[in-house]
Amino acid sequence: MPPVNSSSQALPLSVGSQAQEAVSPVTGAMSVTGNQKFSLLRSSPFRLGISFSLLFLTVFSIAAFVFYQLLQDKIKSAIDTTILQSYEAYYEVYEELGIDAVVQLAITKSENPMQDTMGFHLASLDGQRIAGNVPSCSTDVGWFNVPGDELGIESSQEYRFYTARLGDNILSLGKSLEPLDNLRTLALNSLIKALLLSTLLALLASAFTAYRMQCRMSRITSSMNKVAAGNLSARIPISPSGDDVDEFSGQINGALDQLQSNIEGMRQVSSSIAHDLKTPLNRLYIQLEGAYSKLERSGVVNEELEQALDEAETINSTFESLLRIAQIEAGARKAKFQPLNFSDVVRSAYEVYEAVAEEESQKLIIDSNFADELPILGDKGLLVQMLANLIENAIRHCPEHTLITLSAGQTGNGVWFSIGDNGHGVPVHLRSKIFQRLFRTESSRTTPGTGLGLSLVKAVSDLHCGKLSVSDNEPGLRITIEFDRQCPLSGE
Repeated sequence: MPPVNSSSQALPLSVGSQAQEAVSPVTGAMSVTGNQKFSLLRSSPFRLGISFSLLFLTVFSIAAFVFYQLLQDKIKSAIDTTILQSYEAYYEVYEELGIDAVVQLAITKSENPMQDTMGFHLASLDGQRIAGNVPSCSTDVGWFNVPGDELGIESSQEYRFYTARLGDNILSLGKSLEPLDNLRTLALNSLIKALLLSTLLALLASAFTAYRMQCRMSRITSSMNKVAAGNLSARIPISPSGDDVDEFSGQINGALDQLQSNIEGMRQVSSSIAHDLKTPLNRLYIQLEGAYSKLERSGVVNEELEQALDEAETINSTFESLLRIAQIEAGARKAKFQPLNFSDVVRSAYEVYEAVAEEESQKLIIDSNFADELPILGDKGLLVQMLANLIENAIRHCPEHTLITLSAGQTGNGVWFSIGDNGHGVPVHLRSKIFQRLFRTESSRTTPGTGLGLSLVKAVSDLHCGKLSVSDNEPGLRITIEFDRQCPLSGE
């Protein structure tokens, strides 16, 4: 049996919440995670584009209406001008040649259908029709619009007439308003087509703008996810356009540069301190062990010296764990990654700790649905250490008669592993802290350990692109790790 890691994190096992929480590889804090798909209606650029499109269409409609009214007035004015010019021509004939010439001219006009020429109606003062191509017409002086059926012609169109005195007679001249009807139809059809085309183009432009912006936001999100996954060298790509998004991305990259520098500095200081203190601690431990051996051979047992020896061993183990975690977080062990069957790793850990659990009046089992083939790319030694820390942590801090279950299987992108129990659990407000270095709950401070066991678990999980989560086992606690089969060997 390999030695049990004394740096395992205390983990009483039971929670009252069913929410599953993911652990940030950088901060160790937990947050509820969820996948959000791209939605046009949720896109700010698309909404802004729609707003501007509606504004444009409103202004365009108003402008089109005003233009139509102006054009309609222009055509009406042209029709009125034509009618007045015709009346003036008849009046000149009347002045020069008399009413008989006008009647003769009216008879000539009568040979042309009303639909093809100007309407003409000459009547006496008592309303009796004398001549014209219009069967009947009002003799009221002035302008008026009249439907074709009231003129006695077979037409549903509307006509505009002008009636005035011509000597002792009444002359009515008119023209069809068909050009106005044609204009109305043409304008309406053109407006509808223009609105539809403008709306379509606006939607396409808004969707394209939203898609481009979403692509840029996705690159920002992807870079930030890499940073959250522990790759502090990831940066947001900057496009050549140099717009406000690029300026914002540049500011984020600057903050990430500072964050990387600070964290690497902290790691370097921690590693340097641990490394510098490890040598004198080893010498102290050797000296204490030598003194204790001499006293033991002489038959004298010094309890204080024995306690000092245990404390020195604990301190030495703590520094070794800190150095090991720093080495893992630096990513140097990725060079040892190789294809392996994760099922074999889990079964090896199970075979080692099954007897340990029995000695503590507990039971360690493998789930009946445990998969036999779980291919993964990783460091076998680190994965074994990770499982050992998780299992030992559960054994050490769960009560007697606890059932500890190991489960594993495949996902669409890789492999998952979980360890669950029916113990007492961890309060919800402490879940975000259990993977932090040197953290121990109050109830676990009386048990052996340094609070680095689960920190090492997290470091190994991050190295293998794992996603740690903590959930309720109903009762008890379940820790799950999802490994990405496509975990890169570099820091990309």
